[in-house]
Amino acid sequence: MINITQDTLIKQIAERENINVATVRKLFQSTEDVIFGCLSSTAPSEEISIKLFNGIQIKRKYIKEKKYSKGMFQGISCPEHVNIKASLSKYYNGQVNRKLFGS
Repeated sequence: MINITQDTLIKQIAERENINVATVRKLFQSTEDVIFGCLSSTAPSEEISIKLFNGIQIKRKYIKEKKYSKGMFQGISCPEHVNIKASLSKYYNGQVNRKLFGS
């Protein structure tokens, strides 16, 4: 398994664009801060979709409080919360496969 870290990405971007690593690192940190702000500052019941890059997005979905009345979770309460998931579009996935396998 190849694990590409944020540090590796930052260094590669800095080299490719011929800019200072510290500048790219600051840009990444600002991006993280803006995304976190968007996800944590609006009303919980409002669904949010952030299109991070072409084909990559982050979605936040509100889940109401629920009390289970059947099955092995009977009597358990699940508090209201939000689920946050990153997803790739089918098109993006297809592009990667075409690049890898030429089909």
